[in-house]
Amino acid sequence: IMQRVRASAVCEAEGKLLLVRLRDPVTGVAALYPPGGGVEPNEAPAETARRETLEETGVRVRVDPALVLVDRYPFTWAGVDYDCITHYFAASAEEPPGALPKVVDADYNLGAVWLPTREALDALAVHPAIASAVTRLLERARG
Repeated sequence: IMQRVRASAVCEAEGKLLLVRLRDPVTGVAALYPPGGGVEPNEAPAETARRETLEETGVRVRVDPALVLVDRYPFTWAGVDYDCITHYFAASAEEPPGALPKVVDADYNLGAVWLPTREALDALAVHPAIASAVTRLLERARG
């Protein structure tokens, strides 16, 4: 099992959560996830979360390095089992949620959406570990 260290941005604005729809290239199953990706060598996880969010959604976010939740869970992608360690950061959008720009990212990126938070959390529930971490971080971010 490969270990993967990654970072994601949990960005809530005006009661909506920013998510990206990804389709597993092997199973063909599409699901919603908080934007994020692998931490590169010498990159701070908070920077990864910011960079990946821009790459995957076209949205510029400010990441709060102090509001972070680190979780470890198993994840299977494209037929490979990973031992994932994800740094989830609370983030705020630099502009209000609106139309999302078309981004040129990986083939499996089906585009980003702003979903009402309750709906978004329901959609994330297919991956209970991810849904749980996002829920806990949102509660913390709201204080």
